[in-house]
Amino acid sequence: MRTNILIFIMLFVLIFSGCSTEEKVNLEDSMNAIIDYKLYEVGSEQSDKVKKWLVNAILTGEEGQYFIFQNGSEGKDYMYSYVYRKGYSDFEVSFIYEPTDKSNKGKIHVTGTEKNPINEKILEIKSINDLSILFILSDESLKSKLE
Repeated sequence: MRTNILIFIMLFVLIFSGCSTEEKVNLEDSMNAIIDYKLYEVGSEQSDKVKKWLVNAILTGEEGQYFIFQNGSEGKDYMYSYVYRKGYSDFEVSFIYEPTDKSNKGKIHVTGTEKNPINEKILEIKSINDLSILFILSDESLKSKLE
């Protein structure tokens, strides 16, 4: 009887360990399912709603001022957010997840990193459609805050 139990345990361990090593999780793919972003030239490839918002931001904004437009109607599972910082052509985007924070799913930290008023860009951020995700629009990069 004891031998049968030992054989059963060994078989269980062998099968269980064989199953657990077959599939590895790809962190990059997992993160892309939560957040993805792209830079676009101002005035290209945006919907009419985004273009209208952007024209208003360009006309009324001051140098370095952030503007954000969120469009949840483009997808059921994802929300598209657009960030424009007057006079900037590149951005740092970071996703912050704190498992102990029960009030939100995460924070998206955006920093305009390259001043170039001649070649301004707009940032499109695709994230899971969850209103508990907060946006932080900052003058200081997250990298410099962590140093």
